[in-house]
Amino acid sequence: MHELFAKVLNEKDLSKAGDLFSLEDRDIVGDIATALQKIGEITDTEDYINNDNDQSVVEICITRVTTAIREMDTIEEHSSGLVDLLQVCQRHNLNPVTQDKDPPHAKVASDIMSCLFMHYSKSRVMTMAIPVVVNFLSSDNKELSRNVSSYLSLAALDNADLLAKHMEIILNSIFRGNYILSTVLPQIYAQNSEPIIECTDRLMDILDQCDVSERSSLFQVFSMVAKSKPQTLEPHIPKLSEYLGTSVLAPLVLTMFVDMAVVNPTPFVGYAAALKASGEKQPVHLIQVCQIMGAIATINETQAQLSMEYFVSNLSQTDQAVLTVILQEVKALSLTHPDLLTHNIDKVSKLSQNGSSAVRILVQQLREDNQKRSSTLEKEMKSVSSQTEGAVTVITVGNPPNSANPNGVIVRHMSIPASHRSSEQSLAKSSRTSGSTARYDRPISPSSTDRHTDRLSMMSSGTVSSHHGPSLESMRDGVQHFCDKHFSTIRNFISNISARIPLPEVCSVINGRHKRFLRLSFLCGGKGDQCLYSKSYFTLDTKLPKPWIHLMFLSTQAKAASALSQHDYSISRLKTCWDSLQTDRTAGSFLTLVTSSFPSAKDQDLLIHELHSSRFFDVFEFNAAKKFWACFMCNHPEKMYDLMKNGTPVIAGQLREKKGRWKFLKRWKTRYFTLSGTQITYSKSDQQHETLPVSKIQSVKAVRKGYRDIPKAFEIFTEDQTYTFKAKGHQNIEQWVQCLHIAVAQAHKGDDSRPSRTEGEGRGPRRQDNIVIERPRSVMDTKL
Repeated sequence: MHELFAKVLNEKDLSKAGDLFSLEDRDIVGDIATALQKIGEITDTEDYINNDNDQSVVEICITRVTTAIREMDTIEEHSSGLVDLLQVCQRHNLNPVTQDKDPPHAKVASDIMSCLFMHYSKSRVMTMAIPVVVNFLSSDNKELSRNVSSYLSLAALDNADLLAKHMEIILNSIFRGNYILSTVLPQIYAQNSEPIIECTDRLMDILDQCDVSERSSLFQVFSMVAKSKPQTLEPHIPKLSEYLGTSVLAPLVLTMFVDMAVVNPTPFVGYAAALKASGEKQPVHLIQVCQIMGAIATINETQAQLSMEYFVSNLSQTDQAVLTVILQEVKALSLTHPDLLTHNIDKVSKLSQNGSSAVRILVQQLREDNQKRSSTLEKEMKSVSSQTEGAVTVITVGNPPNSANPNGVIVRHMSIPASHRSSEQSLAKSSRTSGSTARYDRPISPSSTDRHTDRLSMMSSGTVSSHHGPSLESMRDGVQHFCDKHFSTIRNFISNISARIPLPEVCSVINGRHKRFLRLSFLCGGKGDQCLYSKSYFTLDTKLPKPWIHLMFLSTQAKAASALSQHDYSISRLKTCWDSLQTDRTAGSFLTLVTSSFPSAKDQDLLIHELHSSRFFDVFEFNAAKKFWACFMCNHPEKMYDLMKNGTPVIAGQLREKKGRWKFLKRWKTRYFTLSGTQITYSKSDQQHETLPVSKIQSVKAVRKGYRDIPKAFEIFTEDQTYTFKAKGHQNIEQWVQCLHIAVAQAHKGDDSRPSRTEGEGRGPRRQDNIVIERPRSVMDTKL
């Protein structure tokens, strides 16, 4: 151990403790394990709690040790020693001495946890830390429990499975008043749901005592319960309905109610008025309200009539998404109550000139369905059998030849056996059951994808009768109609364009200083041993969000086995990005975008130009054999041996550098440059040498006059300067560019360039559903 460190810890010399910060991190990194062990021995003594000198020494030493661990990036080597120190603290009193003063062991524990959870994304560290840290939740120290809750919320982002193993401790802490810990529950529900479902009643009881963020987390949990065990929440419908008037929680409540109503709509009959009022007050909620009213319509004829009246009364809505859902509900309702459609077809037909193609398609199908039904009835009326108890009355309408009846109506009565009557009654009962089932499993709810799949399989197998109802195609939304109709065309288009234009892996909406913009992230398809982007993305802040999102939509659909709806997860995430960009709605809705003509040749050229400007094609090229875009190291692994020695890129030679203080006076100067490992060295004279660390290089670009021209020079970009160089020939330029790309990638190898990791580091990202919100910027990530 370093002499100074040993003196401070062995003699508990507070006067020398401050000098520890004068030591270099590299000089003490080898002493950290011993120092942690010695700190544990000091804190484990009986008189430590009353010894101010020892407490101060320990506090300074822990700060110095954790700083060295952070700067030298050795957390995985020393996480075991840090966790052992936490266990020492747990053996001592952690409860506050006074209202404003924490015990010394609680302070030590907080400092250690702060160091550990700064690296919450490292599974090895969290595997050791989480089982020990959760035990602090049992402490009566509320401030310590709140700190632990914050750390666990951070850890849950990447370690939900580890945290879910301790569900009992977490729930007990919440019920003891540590409500902030409820923010962890949505993240770990999927890994261990049963304990949460069993405690639904108790969680419901603490709703009013929680703040807005905590309450929102509980509602997210209830939404998950509604999908798996909806009957569990039925006794709490009155309580949940109280939050329909809040703008933040109402969407979660309504989504919950949709999933519950699809399974059992009867409990919602008494809340129809409240639901309608919510939709009237906040039109954005109309979609969910209509879906719930559609479920209520399956109960009986009276409720079906009331629901149809509600749908028709909202046909004047201007929101195309709302209109689409209303018409879908009308179609579903007409499966079991076709007369209701006939009585309202004139009002529905007024939308035939609507601006939305999805709405026009649905209206046309409703009109065709009604017309087919009317034609069928006319034919059937020529020979209709009307069943009565014990007899059949056959009515023939028309004026058949040799008719003796001047009115053209012949009425005949005949008896039928009792066995036939029972058969007819059974058939009628079966028909009603089939109709109810068809309505129960309708694919309306965006959160009911499993029921949607079941419904499609029932329709394709003929299990559900649709003789008087719409076909399978009519049950889908506008996006799904479009995709189904153009499925093969979409696949052919993406197949043809994929060799010219790479498709992003992730798109994110960023809150800039003046407006939001779209960030695209591209992934290397090769992912070889020497891949330049094995742990990061190539990012591009685009000025052309419309064609990019359109292409990402088409690509997602092309990869799918069947037509996707706008409620599919990947499509809904794209819709979220598009909607968040359209603050003034001038570019149209998401439905309008994705059902419009495919990006034209001009649009494609603009995208390619943008990729060239961002230097994408300097690094990536299309692998025709494997049909994906990859960095040049993955496409040409054989070049590794020419460009690299001992695992690092090495190249040297004369380059002409453009130098000069003023742009119009810059001149080319020849110098000898050497790239070796982590730095570029060049000679200014025989005696003087300058270096440029590779870690400071942000990007490298080959300079061409046109896209297809041979590069004449290359540029190196740092944070505050641009260097321009010429080599003897274009092959030398390409070698320099390739070597520099490898060196830069290796220098940043440990960094994750995705926004959800690099920006706002140390502040802790928050996640709501599938939207990642970061500090200081807001990001909505969509991964396809």
